[in-house]
Amino acid sequence: MGSPPFLCLTSFLPWLVLPFIRIERIFVEEDKWFMSVRLISLASGSSGNCYFVGTPEYGILIDAGIGSRTIKKRLKEYGIDMSRILAVLVTHDHYDHVKSVAVLGEVYHLPIYSTEKVHLGISFNKKVTEKLSPANMRVIENGVPFEIKEMKITSFPLPHDAKDNSGYVIEVGDKTLTIATDLGNATSELRAYIANSDYLILESNYDEDMLTNGSYPEVLKRRILGSNGHLSNADAAQLLSESATDKLKQVCLCHLSKENNHPNLAVETVSSQLKTKTKVVALPRNEAYCLDLI
Repeated sequence: MGSPPFLCLTSFLPWLVLPFIRIERIFVEEDKWFMSVRLISLASGSSGNCYFVGTPEYGILIDAGIGSRTIKKRLKEYGIDMSRILAVLVTHDHYDHVKSVAVLGEVYHLPIYSTEKVHLGISFNKKVTEKLSPANMRVIENGVPFEIKEMKITSFPLPHDAKDNSGYVIEVGDKTLTIATDLGNATSELRAYIANSDYLILESNYDEDMLTNGSYPEVLKRRILGSNGHLSNADAAQLLSESATDKLKQVCLCHLSKENNHPNLAVETVSSQLKTKTKVVALPRNEAYCLDLI
């Protein structure tokens, strides 16, 4: 499902001559410009989550729930060196989102952005054996925008059974990407962000029939189905049916359960309810998927 670098949709030329170019901008108005931006899903699912968003010159990671060596290897496949990563944004403190956060902070000296509660949750997560030093922590507040070079980033709260959980809106030039994963229900704030998005990463964790009739313990089923659990295929479909506009070019369904979902089922369920021409894809769990935001 992932695309090799030379087949990654469109606008790949700037990425093949990285050392020799500046950020690609085309000015069309005094206050509006276009920039070459790439999204790469490095992993998506209960075994680990990590996304790259960047230009030909720099990028950021959202979550780091896979090993740092795997992150480095999959980025290298697309010609991206770790030296071009400027920061890591963290959604919440569960291990499948923070596995290598401390390594990225302490070894690669990357600033780690998250809310104060998420930082606290990471520090108390017993699975994270290497701890992040305060020098590499950056505390953000939901609803308060901040900038990393040309990227304007705004976090917003999402309901989940973690210490805290944030979605992110990333604006680069004329493009808006919203990321919402691990949420039990859709908030009005998320709906508003979706309506203004060009691209969206949205959780579509399970098929309700598969989960209900599956082998999970009842307590785990109730947790997943709860208002602070995860979004189902049907939930994602209804949310997009009610919130997506013609502005939305593509939805990447993320965090699909291996046991309680199928990629084709998730895509079919969501696509059948869409009222727009938005493209829908399911992100693979353990391989990269590349999308140029055009």
